Amino acid sequence: MSTLALVAFVLWAAFLFYLPKILNFLRLQRFAKTLPGPTIGELIANVKKGEILNWLKELREKHGPVFRIWFGKDLTVMFTDPEDIKQLLGNNQLLTKSRNYELLEPWLGKGLLTNGGESWHRRRKLLTPGFHFRILSEFKEPMEENCRILVRRLTTRANGESFDIYPYITLFALDAICETAMGIKKHAQLQSDSEYVQAVQSICRVMHKQSFSFWQRLNVFFKHTKPGKEREAALKVLHDETNRVIRLRREQLIQERSESRPEAEQDDVGAKRRLAFLDMLLLTQMEGTAELSDTDIREEVDTFMFEGHDTTSSAIAFALSLLSKNPAVQQRAFEEASELEGREKESMPYLEAVIKETLRIYPSVPFFSRKVLQDLEVGKLTVPKGASISCLIYMLHRDPKNFPDPERFDPERFLLNEKQMHPFAFAAFSAGPRNCIGQKFAMLELKTSLSMLLRNYRFLADEDHQPKPLAELVTKSGNGIKLRILPRDQNGSTA
Repeated sequence: MSTLALVAFVLWAAFLFYLPKILNFLRLQRFAKTLPGPTIGELIANVKKGEILNWLKELREKHGPVFRIWFGKDLTVMFTDPEDIKQLLGNNQLLTKSRNYELLEPWLGKGLLTNGGESWHRRRKLLTPGFHFRILSEFKEPMEENCRILVRRLTTRANGESFDIYPYITLFALDAICETAMGIKKHAQLQSDSEYVQAVQSICRVMHKQSFSFWQRLNVFFKHTKPGKEREAALKVLHDETNRVIRLRREQLIQERSESRPEAEQDDVGAKRRLAFLDMLLLTQMEGTAELSDTDIREEVDTFMFEGHDTTSSAIAFALSLLSKNPAVQQRAFEEASELEGREKESMPYLEAVIKETLRIYPSVPFFSRKVLQDLEVGKLTVPKGASISCLIYMLHRDPKNFPDPERFDPERFLLNEKQMHPFAFAAFSAGPRNCIGQKFAMLELKTSLSMLLRNYRFLADEDHQPKPLAELVTKSGNGIKLRILPRDQNGSTA
């Protein structure tokens, strides 16, 4: 075969390979013209401003409940209507995460957050027992123990002067997830700073910018750029820490099993003990009941250490900020926390309403995105294969039809009107087959920590501070959570 013929053959093969992709991209372009949405220039300008959530609010007001955004060559259709959200989140075939989640794979691999298809089904089935209510009951005590450390650390700040409470909260949440789900005492609160927390903040910042940057999403040399090097440095810290946690817990389990009797694996009534998250993974691997590599375990530990501390710390901090600005709501929450002290596993109607209203205004995850693998009917719309859909929770929660005066903090919405709401008007924990596996864990931690904090301190507003929510991997405040605190005496009044 001559050189010319070989070149022609290679070009023809490349053409045939890319032809379906080209045709599908042209189909996406034709579909995109039927929907309103911003230009690429508008996207770039607003990414530079760093105010994506405010921009998405403007787009919703301008274009209505459905609009589209081009992220480079990737088309995403944004949905904000509860009926559409119901159809999307309840779809058992729409389980593959969008391309944006691929940016997380250097960190989280194919863990439960990023995985899809049959592999995701198997892993979800394996992990679900680790969040059984009997396991969660055992978590309350270490949560309280770590919250007492938080209360003690805050005594130096209980002088009525403004400070950023978020760093205190995130170290507490890291200690709580490590001691409960991982079975390891981290003692992050006893350190002046946490390299792990700094690495999480660094990698979230880098990946947020990467997800909205056409150049960084496609740049094969990204790891050699300045943000790429920052990501690699953060990854080393994160993976080193999870590997350390896994190694320590494996060694402890081996020792415990060699020393314990068979009946030690049973509870008080002779039933087989339920295992917490990391123990279940490690024992499954050790006993060979499911195929799990060390990498598989690390990916799940990375996923749950991140999601288990970052989302709850954000929710706790935003809740305290809102309570500091609404003293009547805070007083009522304090009274319930005092009356039900020690019974946080039971129903706490008002505090639960406070938590839901906090997550309505500041959902920990501002949007859920899926990849469309086959043409998808959503209402009267047919979203073509190759596009992505995004459930824009931040705007779903601001729909005035379900939440009048949506920017107002009003827990009564979830006390008086929750049954009248559309069942998918509130989706802070997602819904359907890919709902948040740890939502009961999160609610227990939120109730336990907020109750104890309210019993010990009165939270006062910093009138000059208003949180600036940022849509990173988790919704956070770009300018911290500043407030003031004063200690309560035994009667609950300010000392």
